[in-house]
Amino acid sequence: MSGGTTMLAAKEQAFIDLHTQHSARVYRYIACRISDRHRAEELAADVFRIAWEKELAEPPGIGWLLATARNVLGNEYKGRRRRQELVERLKDDARSQIPESNDEERTAVAEVLVQLRERDREVLMLSYWDELTIAELAQTLGCSSSAAAVRLHRARRAFAKAAPSHLLAERKD
Repeated sequence: MSGGTTMLAAKEQAFIDLHTQHSARVYRYIACRISDRHRAEELAADVFRIAWEKELAEPPGIGWLLATARNVLGNEYKGRRRRQELVERLKDDARSQIPESNDEERTAVAEVLVQLRERDREVLMLSYWDELTIAELAQTLGCSSSAAAVRLHRARRAFAKAAPSHLLAERKD
């Protein structure tokens, strides 16, 4: 075994020991602050990933791990807040962009849009709300017209699959 391999094996063992000793406590710290058990597990794993990547001279203690968990949670809260702001913005956009529909329909459209992949949502919004032609859509997306048409078709199909049947029955235009 070379010196580098021995050092790596020692680092791995120290990390395994660190994880064994503190993982339950880090998980509890996070789980008490968010309601999603699966997400708490992911965030706790992130804390240990960060600890591994830092390559600290000494294995960190529980204080360092919990401080890192606190930062990871802060990022999670910011992400949740941004997602909620997106939902609200989409609902507001739906209200302003679909003036002939009722509030219930606008809200339903916005809720379906939020469920879609970002890529599908963008194509639909560009096509319907910004009223781009296929050629303009292709230019905006940086692809060919045929690729833009395919993306729009797939986005429409995703929307139809996610939309409640009453929403699709009302608007046949």
